[in-house]
Amino acid sequence: MFIWKDMDGPEKKMAGVLLFLVISLLMPFTAAACSCVWKGPFLSVAREAPLVVVGEIVGHHPGQFPSMDVLVLETLKGGILDSGMTIQMGDGMHCRPVMETFPVGTRWILAINGPGAKAGNGWAVSHCGEYWLRLENNDVVGSIDGEMNQVKKIPLERLKSRFLYPRFKENFIGRVVAGKPYSRPFGSRFVFALEPTPDGWQISVREFGRDENLARLTPPFHFLPNPREIEGWHLLANPSACARRPYKADAGPANPRRFIFSPDVGKSIIYGSEIGEADVKKVESFGWGSLKIEKFSLSEAKDGCPKIEWMDFSVRIEGGY
Repeated sequence: MFIWKDMDGPEKKMAGVLLFLVISLLMPFTAAACSCVWKGPFLSVAREAPLVVVGEIVGHHPGQFPSMDVLVLETLKGGILDSGMTIQMGDGMHCRPVMETFPVGTRWILAINGPGAKAGNGWAVSHCGEYWLRLENNDVVGSIDGEMNQVKKIPLERLKSRFLYPRFKENFIGRVVAGKPYSRPFGSRFVFALEPTPDGWQISVREFGRDENLARLTPPFHFLPNPREIEGWHLLANPSACARRPYKADAGPANPRRFIFSPDVGKSIIYGSEIGEADVKKVESFGWGSLKIEKFSLSEAKDGCPKIEWMDFSVRIEGGY
């Protein structure tokens, strides 16, 4: 300050020019440097990334633009055309971790191109949150959930279940007309559907990419109408007027109709005579729903078994890990 005040005329102007030039030279580097807040642990931030893979580090490329080669062993989210990919790493000027964090030969779960990664047209990992977890045998280690720097260790399969099927709770309404299907996506991977049958509809829950009806283990399995089935005679004041009703039941399922579902149906739980109470409880522990028939119109039927012309309904559904 003392020197600046004592300068006069040309000397003061020259000092000002020099100061401006120094600031101008430094500004590009300052602007390019990474500055971001920690957005959360893996299970929170990875859902914002378009690609999540299990991969092994197979090569490092140090230098002005560091990168690493990754052999993709499994894709948990998104898709790629090849099993090999090159990921841009930290160079001090972008919000990415340094390459040395990922030694060659180690295996990781990587959430790629998440917020802050500054990937451009390629692939990059952000360090604005826990976008990576290390694999140790069949376990994963890192900031899985909870607070920053809170390291946990859980089985890989448990982590994958929690990532693929996060908790959800949804309510919606709909209308369906005779012979037409109805479907609505919910959660992160499921579709609720009413699929036409000769006498009405069947409730189904399906996972994207699979044909299995995940609600098929909704009890009862025998001797009584199942809540997943919706038929006209269920809605009659006197159901016994329909002579061909199943099991000669005195009434249809209760309204609202409760159903259960799980992605384990068709995988670890296979429908058959061996299904027991423990399997039903396992399905129910993942997810359940209820459909309430709000309004409807029945056609006239000489045999006493009318069809549903249209039906308004509401659905409540929740589940996940």
